[in-house]
Amino acid sequence: MLKNALIILLASIPFAVSAQRDKDTTTNRQVVIEAIYKPKFMDVQKIESVPVIDKPQVKPTVFTYQIKAHQVSTEKIVNPMPVADLIVNNESVYPNSFIKLGYGNIRTPLAEIYLNNKQNKKYSYGAHYRFLQTNSNLNSSFADFSNHNFKGYASTFTENSELGIDVNYRQNKFYYYGFDTSSKKLEKTTDNLSRTINTFDARAYFNSTASSKKKLKHRSQFNYYNFGIDKALENQYAFNTKLYGNIPNFNDLKNCQLSAVLGIDYNTFKWDSLSSIKRLFIQIDPRFEFEYEGLQITAGFNTSIFINGKDSAVPYFNPVIKVNYPLIEGVANLYAGIDGRYQKQSLRNIINSNPFTSQYELTNMYENLKSYLGVNAKMGASADAMFEIAYSDVSKMPLFVTRKDSNFAVNSFSILYTQVSLLKFSAAFNYSFSEKVRIGVLGNFYNYEITEQAYPWQLPNLDAKMNMRFNIKNKLYPHIDIMAFGAQKQKTIDINNKTNSTSNIDAFYDISMGIDYRFKNKLSAFVQANNLLNNRYQRWYNYPVYGFNIIGGITMIF
Repeated sequence: MLKNALIILLASIPFAVSAQRDKDTTTNRQVVIEAIYKPKFMDVQKIESVPVIDKPQVKPTVFTYQIKAHQVSTEKIVNPMPVADLIVNNESVYPNSFIKLGYGNIRTPLAEIYLNNKQNKKYSYGAHYRFLQTNSNLNSSFADFSNHNFKGYASTFTENSELGIDVNYRQNKFYYYGFDTSSKKLEKTTDNLSRTINTFDARAYFNSTASSKKKLKHRSQFNYYNFGIDKALENQYAFNTKLYGNIPNFNDLKNCQLSAVLGIDYNTFKWDSLSSIKRLFIQIDPRFEFEYEGLQITAGFNTSIFINGKDSAVPYFNPVIKVNYPLIEGVANLYAGIDGRYQKQSLRNIINSNPFTSQYELTNMYENLKSYLGVNAKMGASADAMFEIAYSDVSKMPLFVTRKDSNFAVNSFSILYTQVSLLKFSAAFNYSFSEKVRIGVLGNFYNYEITEQAYPWQLPNLDAKMNMRFNIKNKLYPHIDIMAFGAQKQKTIDINNKTNSTSNIDAFYDISMGIDYRFKNKLSAFVQANNLLNNRYQRWYNYPVYGFNIIGGITMIF
């Protein structure tokens, strides 16, 4: 330690000598001390940095949608009711195969079988047959009938396409019975009274729904049918396709789409000894759809070209404009539009409208203008409603008038074609409470203006229907259907005396009720009662329907 201190002392001597030699002795400086330096420090502040864990905020996915406007049909010919109110729905598709057997109080056997493959992602096929017959021996009405209905179908599909075919055959036999039997008793075997309708139709179709919005999509199908009644026969060969695809948006237009429906319909008709009638219809319907400032707009044309035999082609053009505006987004929509079309009249259309027609004249109907304004609304998840006003101006609209034939004074019907202006009000309401209760109501009110006839013969001033469906503990399934027609005017033409007369057809309503009881998952019983009030009302003049009738049976699923 001492040695180290000595070394440091000796080393510092030169520095001391040098400092003395450099000292400035010529300048006398005086240092004045103003104040004592005292550093100031700010008070210490604690920084609040307590870690706070934010709760994750889950942002729900929001789906925006609009209620698409749906134009309510303004068809002028009210579809007839069956001879007996035992409704047959040939278009139903069921998830399981089943057999249904039943019997009714007017000697009504019912047999139905439906076969299909189990659920499959690549193909679907099946067959359906239904037989229903009445044998009441009511010679005062001759209202008995027999129906055979067969349908077969098959289809295969991928993620973006579907290819399929279906065939149908129906045979319906019934009688003229619109005559007074008090003056003459007729046997039911009389050939003049029986009618048999044979219908065969087939369809092949292909749908392409490409996943990319840029690719062109199409739906195409070929239709054929052969329809015969008495000595009249009709054939149809038709092909139509719809091409559609999105195009780039421009200016303020969004969701732009171009489409076109192209169709060719070749129709032949032969009646008794008359020469065959050959007709060709060509349909070209272009459309442009887009959105502009909340409005959904469709614009285009309905184009029909009619060629009758060797006659020159006659074109018919009608503008089409449809506008949909959301009054309340996702809740209520206001829609309006104009439309129109040249429409083919056919033997099948006539008989499906009135099966007791015996005189046929294939005059095509031309809907010069159809305009409509309506509101549809969705009230929560359980209810929806609609109200619409529609106006149509129609040339060559068919009206059915009673034809008093010379043989047996049988009343059948012929057709008068006339100019009609129709104002129609429609209202509908649907409500469903889960799967337990479903109620639907629809009402139509008509106001006709006729230029060539006194009245709209055998067309009602109103029609309405209501249906209710219930599910009680997945065991009991009651349902009620109510249908009503307003008063009608009818005209009778006496072929022998060349005279005319008119009369009224009273308004009526019909109540039907049924119930299904499921014993097990694959076995159930059903009861269907029609015309509970036993009211033998007339949809067509002098053709009263059956009174109260009931049918019951069992259904076995496999």
